[in-house]
Amino acid sequence: MYKGFKKYFSNGADRKASNYSVAKRNRRWILGSAVMLAMFGAGGVQSHAFAKAATVSAPRTETAVKVAEGANAQRYGLSQGASTKTLDKEKTSPTQKNNLANPAVEKGNLKITGGAYYGLFKNGDGTYSGGLQFNYSGSGSNKFDFVNLVIRVPEPLRGLFKKISESGHWTKYFNGNGSINNGPLDMLWTYKNEDFSYDGTNLILNVGDATMEYGSKTTTAFLNFNLGQAVTDFDEEIPDTTDYYLFKMALVDSESPIDWDLIGDYAGSAGLGTNHIMHH
Repeated sequence: MYKGFKKYFSNGADRKASNYSVAKRNRRWILGSAVMLAMFGAGGVQSHAFAKAATVSAPRTETAVKVAEGANAQRYGLSQGASTKTLDKEKTSPTQKNNLANPAVEKGNLKITGGAYYGLFKNGDGTYSGGLQFNYSGSGSNKFDFVNLVIRVPEPLRGLFKKISESGHWTKYFNGNGSINNGPLDMLWTYKNEDFSYDGTNLILNVGDATMEYGSKTTTAFLNFNLGQAVTDFDEEIPDTTDYYLFKMALVDSESPIDWDLIGDYAGSAGLGTNHIMHH
């Protein structure tokens, strides 16, 4: 538009005005026209700017989101290709851990007894005998609904637990029962095969809906493990250790991740009486 305006007035601009009043009127007309054209031009530029902004708004927004996501990923230590909702446990700061809820719903205690406490007994036919009994007790005043009992399996025994899990025959090697009591109410259970699962580190025992509306609660649970039978059936050689095959056990919210650092001393812990379970 500006180039057209210049061409239209070029002839008159190069000539000298012979009549002052005419020249004065022409200057006023030209000045007014220039002002109006400037206003139209500003409007056109503004409209063009709005159109251009509309054209690029979507990609700019997408870019901003990606930049924000990248910044958040670096801030919280998220690994590339992983879900942005998954925290890298190795990079979780102490402050972040303090803000996470403890999955344990009570303070627990654990005692281990049994014939294999000091090691398995090897029979003359090459089979093994001996079992372990896990005795758990706990108490707390927290209100909770669905819960699990979880046992952290020592590293040397995880290969054996993996084989039991793959077989699916949990109750061939385990049996037990438990109760949760708050005075007037008492919940009792006996473990069935479908109550057992294993995640590679933890044996998980489904307790179920333990809703109790009020009062302090106490939990007792017993689990017998026929270790000698399992070692014989799967021809498993359990390695020696240096921590007496330390087990941990806790009653936890079934929907919370099992994090033993968060559980802390709310777990019961106990070891065996030997570091050489296969050489009794």
